[in-house]
Amino acid sequence: MINDNHSHILNLFEDWLLLEKGLSLLSIRAYSSDIKQFLYFLEQRNLSEPFTTEDIENYLAFGGDNEASSAARFLCSLRAFCGFLILDHRIEHDPTVGVGNPKLEKHLPSVMSEECVDAFLNAPDITSSVGLRDKAMLETLYATGLRVSELTKLSFDNLNLTDGFVLIRGKGGKDRLVPLGENACYWLSTYIATGRKEKDPEGKCKFVFLSAKGLGPLTRIAFWYRVKFYAKLLGLDPNISPHTFRHAFATHLLNHDADLRTVQMLLGHSSLSTTQIYTHVATTRLHDVYKKAHPRG
Repeated sequence: MINDNHSHILNLFEDWLLLEKGLSLLSIRAYSSDIKQFLYFLEQRNLSEPFTTEDIENYLAFGGDNEASSAARFLCSLRAFCGFLILDHRIEHDPTVGVGNPKLEKHLPSVMSEECVDAFLNAPDITSSVGLRDKAMLETLYATGLRVSELTKLSFDNLNLTDGFVLIRGKGGKDRLVPLGENACYWLSTYIATGRKEKDPEGKCKFVFLSAKGLGPLTRIAFWYRVKFYAKLLGLDPNISPHTFRHAFATHLLNHDADLRTVQMLLGHSSLSTTQIYTHVATTRLHDVYKKAHPRG
């Protein structure tokens, strides 16, 4: 067992993996298990916090599994954990920097087909205010590739329906302009003028997307459950999450000849290498199409 403070931080980390990174519950359990074992190791040795690179190396040498694949998985979990701690202002520097791990095969993000996305976007009941809100949110999510936190925190100050773009302050306080597209603009305008106005007739809330009762903004976890609801309704992969739409946004752009730098800017990635994973997804799709269509494929 780990202490109460570590348990609290671990719970916050699990929420972050679910809502921000879009991981499956199985993956979250694996990440959490890795970090819990590491935190227990630190507690048993009364090591001071924040933990250091030396602590990590000692754990790998004496406290962890010696298998290369297990060590690589642990470091993957720990790097994600350290990324969360930095974003949550609990540590200033990443102690995993400089800790090497064995090279393993890359796992590509799962991507919905364009037909699957269309089915999803048409699933909400637009005759209800909640369904209209969901329709506007899903259209916006697919049109922009926003992170779920960026979507649920979208305010009227950062929304320009006249020119058709949103201003997003992403990771590290970096601003970016993202086009909305005609469909997203239409459904946003419709929701704001009708469904949203029913919940907040005086326009007191600065956030665009309101909860069902209209008392405040829809939370990340509430929207996550709405996406799960539609996935189940359509009989689709239960692992689909808001983050899956971000993957689809990037991959579909590349499939339709968008250049990598543009996709990087739209996603708000600081490094091009982060965006390049989607080129592998697009290339894999091209190979699949080639093999099916070419007589000597």
